[in-house]
Amino acid sequence: MEDAASRLRIRFAKQGDLRLVSHHDLMRCLERVLRRAGLPMAHSQGFNPRPKYAFASALALGIEGRREVLELELAGPMAPAEVLRLLASVAPPGLEFLEAEPAPGRASRVEAVSYRVALPADRLASAGEAVADLLGREHCPYVRRKPDRDVPLDLRPFLLSAEVDPAEGALRLRLKVEPGGSARPEEVLDVLGLRDLVADGAVLVRTDVALAPG
Repeated sequence: MEDAASRLRIRFAKQGDLRLVSHHDLMRCLERVLRRAGLPMAHSQGFNPRPKYAFASALALGIEGRREVLELELAGPMAPAEVLRLLASVAPPGLEFLEAEPAPGRASRVEAVSYRVALPADRLASAGEAVADLLGREHCPYVRRKPDRDVPLDLRPFLLSAEVDPAEGALRLRLKVEPGGSARPEEVLDVLGLRDLVADGAVLVRTDVALAPG
């Protein structure tokens, strides 16, 4: 029999039109789902108690997520499969709860994230050459432009892997995540000369969120 737990780690997908929902609105959507599911959530203390849950990594607007991570705390232990069933029964279109398991006592730390974007057939060869060039570099200086300032950074240490799959017609990226942050997939696409694809309607998909052991 499955062990009951009061802290759970849940894998979920955010797809379709829901990718156009901001992280803040996703939080509000999730709180409605938690209420409708009737889960006995643990709450914070104070004048405005909130259900105790956290996303391992916020997903940027416009990006689909296939294996996102949500951790929540219940007022009492429940079987993960039952929690998953209740959440799935009230989930809106585009939000799919995939797996549930007991979570460790402390919040999880993300160590890497993976992305995929479809490529037009006539750009597979040039994209492959650009990827090979980037992987061959020791450094990749980049300027991240913010409303109030420009932030110089080196993208190369964050790039764990990159490959063009001609059979699938897609580019796959795996990016390292450090406590201070990570490279953004759009920035890597920019360096590869592919940023226009997203502007023209290609959908970036975060295919995995890898957690540090422990």
